[in-house]
Amino acid sequence: MKKIITTFMKISVVFTLLIATSCSNEEELIENQSLELENTQLEKTELTPAELLARTTCSETSFPNLGPSAASGQVSGCNDSSSPNNIGTLDCRSSASFGGYANVGGGFGRYRLTGSTDRFDGTRTRVERFFNRVNRGSNKSTTLNYEFIVDEVSSGRTCIAQVHAEGEIKEGLRKGRTARSAVFLLYIKKANRRDRLGREIYTAEISESTNPFVTGSNGGGTRTTTFLRNITQGIRYTLSCKTGYDNSSMQLAESTVTISGGGNTRSRTLEHTYTTEGATTRYGAYEACDTCSDDRFQIRIRNVQLCRTN
Repeated sequence: MKKIITTFMKISVVFTLLIATSCSNEEELIENQSLELENTQLEKTELTPAELLARTTCSETSFPNLGPSAASGQVSGCNDSSSPNNIGTLDCRSSASFGGYANVGGGFGRYRLTGSTDRFDGTRTRVERFFNRVNRGSNKSTTLNYEFIVDEVSSGRTCIAQVHAEGEIKEGLRKGRTARSAVFLLYIKKANRRDRLGREIYTAEISESTNPFVTGSNGGGTRTTTFLRNITQGIRYTLSCKTGYDNSSMQLAESTVTISGGGNTRSRTLEHTYTTEGATTRYGAYEACDTCSDDRFQIRIRNVQLCRTN
């Protein structure tokens, strides 16, 4: 296993939460490029912090279109603002009576979600934004930063950020299969208690795919959940999520998760077990309790920034 790990590609993902107050000729060409990448010995390129900074831009202006599945699952009335406070492509699949995105005061974008037993072209309810993926390559990465306030949580749990695996699994468990789910998700759920001021206390936790979910037969996988920290209703936090490849672009080995605020800092290291061709960062709100009377979730997000290192 040690010998295999040293040949894998590494994706480093860092979450930091601070209290601040997810034509045939062209197809042939892509296949040839993919084969060339797989068959070429990739050399390590050690870069200094200054060199990495020089390759980084934080002014993302190009965003992807909805894929066929997402487009067919959109809900009428669950629409984006004509000039949203947040960046990224909106994927809106929730009841429009209490769901969707809206600009609100203080420069925030508000994401509301209602749980439902309905499935929107196979997926659970979601109001999320997403970006162009980071592709496998030496020192390539994306870093998502934003401030957020959680206002309401259902009796289930809701994902506020995730890194979604994309493409073929190149190394590790289930090599050669096509990934179909998140590498990990950051969830918020009720802790069923309040602070001395009567504000609800929530739990933030990471759900990681330790055995990848894939398309086709026997595609089920396994997730492991890790506690991160408590989040207080109505308090502003800052989230930073970095997803990328190391200098060899050959190993997805671990994610380091750090949460700071409230007078303490906690870190977790998650050992990953597989590598994909790329990964997409999504944020907002994904899933809530489907069958509870308490089925709503609301979060406000502002100052969204995506930095990309190529």
